[in-house]
Amino acid sequence: MTLKEIAFEINKKSIGYEIGDLQSIRKSIKGLKRVSTNSIFVDNPNTLTDSWAFHYGGRSEIQYNIGFEDEGLRYGLAFSLETSQSLPDIDILYPKVLKLNCLIRENPEFFREFRMWYWNGDKRSEILEVTEIRQSIIKKGIFIFFGKTLKMDEIEIDEILKTFDKLLWVYKTIETSNFEPVVSTTIKPTTDFVFESKSRALAETASYTTIEREINVDIRHSYLQKLLQTELISQFGKENVSIENFFNGNKIDIVVKYNNDYHFYEVKTASSAKSCVRQAIGQLFEYAFGNGKMNASNIYVAGEFAIDNETEIYLNFLRNEFKIPIYYRQIKK
Repeated sequence: MTLKEIAFEINKKSIGYEIGDLQSIRKSIKGLKRVSTNSIFVDNPNTLTDSWAFHYGGRSEIQYNIGFEDEGLRYGLAFSLETSQSLPDIDILYPKVLKLNCLIRENPEFFREFRMWYWNGDKRSEILEVTEIRQSIIKKGIFIFFGKTLKMDEIEIDEILKTFDKLLWVYKTIETSNFEPVVSTTIKPTTDFVFESKSRALAETASYTTIEREINVDIRHSYLQKLLQTELISQFGKENVSIENFFNGNKIDIVVKYNNDYHFYEVKTASSAKSCVRQAIGQLFEYAFGNGKMNASNIYVAGEFAIDNETEIYLNFLRNEFKIPIYYRQIKK
């Protein structure tokens, strides 16, 4: 089979699979007024060639991609960092690479069945387990792929479509923008923290490139922590904001002194507000209540994405039903 034949067969058989609605999904999450096709792949030399193809509209997205490799047919998701008329600057892809890195860190079991490699011109890397994408390979012209391969004499279109369906939540998570945030405040504490008038330096903020800040999860954490510190200083005053505070054997990202109470903030670099809450909630509970006392009047999960309705309902339930003063705060960039 030629690659075009494979692509058109995928289109044809995609009816009945969730991926068959990819263009409708794109229309919904991107707020498009209309889509000019309902097909995954279209016969266009910019998106479908004799050796590779990506989904229609995928130039500036994490793209569904198929192509020929020495091992056979690759199929999965990819980032193409090649500039073009429709993508003159690859910077738009950096936040999407960061989201993928977060997902890989959050869901190692899911990614275990896939493999990852990249192309630099006509040179290909080894085929490896899926890992967080390193800053060193983020440059113009690089093609980064993760997914699976099928031998040419064993191509099974339904197998490809099942894998595309399985990867759809990754595509949706990376391409979806969250809703506007809902933030509140309330209730009571104890304890003493050291508040310094000078700003404490963060371990990861000494020197990093713009790309590292955009795609490296740990560096991104320090960057967001610094942004939140600045926000809180402007809101509560420098003398009331303490960063990296050791307390009961734990290190709290940020403590704010509010009247006679304290607010604890845990910063998370994750793929969504929901994931931030999931990661932070145990730590915040230990910080605030771990010694059997009320150490903070409010506890905050802080992340860069706006909160979604489901997560806001969950936090409201914890506040109203169990009187736990937990909130989510979006860090403005």
